Amino acid sequence: MPAGAPDEPYATGWSLYFAAQERRTEQVIRKSIDDGFGGTELASILTAHRVRSVAVCGVLSEMCVSATARSAMNLGWDVVLAHDAHATYDIPAAPGLAGSVPHTVVSRVAEWALGDNIAVTPRAADVEFETTLTNRVP
Repeated sequence: MPAGAPDEPYATGWSLYFAAQERRTEQVIRKSIDDGFGGTELASILTAHRVRSVAVCGVLSEMCVSATARSAMNLGWDVVLAHDAHATYDIPAAPGLAGSVPHTVVSRVAEWALGDNIAVTPRAADVEFETTLTNRVP
């Protein structure tokens, strides 16, 4: 990222809103392209933990969120996208081509463009996570 870019690493406002919790063995994966799977260890980590479904959230709906959701689907995971857990900006008008597009429409179109193989829920609070213990002692 160039200096001064809105998503410049380590700039003001760049840090995670909810910090990873070491005691819960949460991992932070840094990505350098739109797709959270591209060039990262995300797929191998999910596979190692026998994850079957992923919930995708973030910014920008039509770019990073969409690219990560598509990769997750292509890699065989079920994908959940909570409508209130991703966002984007208004698309500015393109003179002679089109007017501006409100961010709410852009986000909804990004959901729609992912097709029928994704579960879209209204709220992140509707998403339930389940853990499976894989190292039980009989």
